[in-house]
Amino acid sequence: MAKESARGSTKLWQRVFEKDAPTHEELTKAVAAAGESYRVLRWWKYGQPAIDRITATLDVGFQDAGQVIQNIINAHGKEIQVNLDVFPYGIPNPEGVRIDVVFERQVQQ
Repeated sequence: MAKESARGSTKLWQRVFEKDAPTHEELTKAVAAAGESYRVLRWWKYGQPAIDRITATLDVGFQDAGQVIQNIINAHGKEIQVNLDVFPYGIPNPEGVRIDVVFERQVQQ
């Protein structure tokens, strides 16, 4: 059977990230590494079969907030739009921040 060429969201994923969609093992490793710096309170994905948009709420300790926010901002580019809102909590001494973030692919026609 001949291999099908990339179509739709899969083709877009390959163009943006210059490789096929991540494997289950790659995603598991990324989530485990992220769990050391922050906690995902809730998230939702949009798009089938490939994901075109992700919205999430993260709880980040105050000491890790700067690095986590910088990593999120670094994902922003021509192909991926990143929007985030940051809310500190713990007055008068900040304990952490809640980050509402949206990652959205820009579909170019």
